[in-house]
Amino acid sequence: MFHKPNFPLESLPDELIKEILSNLNQCDRLTSALVNKRFNKIATKLIYRRIYLNDSNVVRSDFMNIAINWTLLHIPSFISEEESREIANEKLLKLIDTLQTNVLTIESVEWIRINWDLDPNLQRNILNLLCNNAKSLKRLENITDPQCNDIIAKGKISQANVTSFDMAPPNALPESVVNETYIPNLVTYLNQRISNNLSHMTLFMDPIKLFNYLYHLKEKLTIVDLKLHWRREFFQGEYFTMDKLRNPPFRKLNEIFDIRTLKTLTIISWNESLIDREIEMLKEFKEFIYLEDLSLISIKQDIDILIELFNKLTNLKRLKMDFLEDFVPETTSSQIFLSILLNCKKLQFIDIRFEGIDLPMINLIENKFEVTQKCFCESCNNTFDKIIRNKIFLFPNDYYLTDLHDIATKDILKMMRYLSLFPYSKACDCYPSVRTQPMNIEQFVKKMNENLLIYRQNRSQLLPFNSSEDPNIVDSRNLTFEQKLLRLPHDPITRDDVVNIYHALLHHFKTTYYTFLKGFSDLRFLMLNDIPTVVVEENNERIFHPVFYHYNYVSNLYGWSKRDKQQNSGESSKSRSSDNDTVSKRVTVI
Repeated sequence: MFHKPNFPLESLPDELIKEILSNLNQCDRLTSALVNKRFNKIATKLIYRRIYLNDSNVVRSDFMNIAINWTLLHIPSFISEEESREIANEKLLKLIDTLQTNVLTIESVEWIRINWDLDPNLQRNILNLLCNNAKSLKRLENITDPQCNDIIAKGKISQANVTSFDMAPPNALPESVVNETYIPNLVTYLNQRISNNLSHMTLFMDPIKLFNYLYHLKEKLTIVDLKLHWRREFFQGEYFTMDKLRNPPFRKLNEIFDIRTLKTLTIISWNESLIDREIEMLKEFKEFIYLEDLSLISIKQDIDILIELFNKLTNLKRLKMDFLEDFVPETTSSQIFLSILLNCKKLQFIDIRFEGIDLPMINLIENKFEVTQKCFCESCNNTFDKIIRNKIFLFPNDYYLTDLHDIATKDILKMMRYLSLFPYSKACDCYPSVRTQPMNIEQFVKKMNENLLIYRQNRSQLLPFNSSEDPNIVDSRNLTFEQKLLRLPHDPITRDDVVNIYHALLHHFKTTYYTFLKGFSDLRFLMLNDIPTVVVEENNERIFHPVFYHYNYVSNLYGWSKRDKQQNSGESSKSRSSDNDTVSKRVTVI
């Protein structure tokens, strides 16, 4: 029998091998480095090119490779924050040792992102090492220690090659006493580093204040990526007097930053409400019409200002918004969403909280829970009948709220967010997705069953059992003696139950997902209410699939574009007009 010879991978030029390996995840790249010396050299350059120094567990997708350009620290998913940080510091120490002993590794580093909860001494050690020896070093991200200023400014490599400027905050938290050496050191750092070679900038001070008093710019900054932290600090007033004011003074942000070059803007608010100056800055940014990437994190939602902003930023390709009301996550206003829908047609990535079209699947109205089923496919029927109504809301009085523990027991969707089952990422397609607290799906299942057991015991709903092999027994290691003598009146929640509820939630927002698919033809990733999804094309149709906990997910969006075309072609002009305006009406009214 004739066998075709295997393709000799070694015969490919280095450029093609590099391209192949660049599409592998971290584990596979590490394996490829063991093939031979040639592969080792190519793989090592890729492995150490971009380093993400995480201090908590990174969640990987079971559906696709995402953010594969980063090399991460492997940290277990369910350990305390203290243990997690300890492991991260140990791994960082080993990384430093590798960089010191292997020239190829350190010469491969181009970009490193540091988590500011890591050991400060280790942060300074690795920065000192890279700034003086990493010949390819271009970007340092998330530098939040003012003691690192001298390391970067005086590094043999970094002083000329690094194109990012991070202004470190005076303290980890705002509104603390500012060290008297902070401003003088910052002024020195500004004089050493500010130039038109910078492409990325992070500031913890109003740019107008910074460049009017502490550093007098001679020409506009051609920054590509700008990150502003809005927080209140009590700097010494002696540095902000009239005799230090620039002449002429800057009045607007477009006098400091070149509108033509700024493509990415991130604003992170540390305040409960917007002050007048922050509102003024939001108004000024509408002049930056070439912006392609906008992130508004933890800011107070000002409807009129944001509508005006999105009316102007029509070139946006990426949008991330996270609004807070009294430090509680808030859904995006329907008016703001409509402004985005009508003006920002080029969006490819959206991260948003929005419930203006489909109400929550499990909702608390006054003191009563309401369970809404909007999809009646076989999977959703089983999920609602066998899990939600047969385990969580089994009895009529389960729908009534008596204390806060009821929410932890019954609103499993809220608990998925609260217990960090959903990972967080700055951008799930570009940055690793990390857990904000220790959790994994097995531990989540255990926690929900413990909550259910306590809840039902408090309402005398538990039943006695006679056998230790009773399938309804919850993991008893953390239960009291009395709890061990009783069992749930239904089967405990399982891992599959959690996944099925998660999939039912995706089905529940069918109308909302349809709106995004119809309104944004270039959309690739949508993170709706903390749930990241990716657009895939199946049977010549764009549909969403979950990035995490996919587990052979089956969409209920099939046929949406075909039905839309049939409606548009088969109805009268009056009907078509009504149908085309459905989204606008729903968004405006609800």
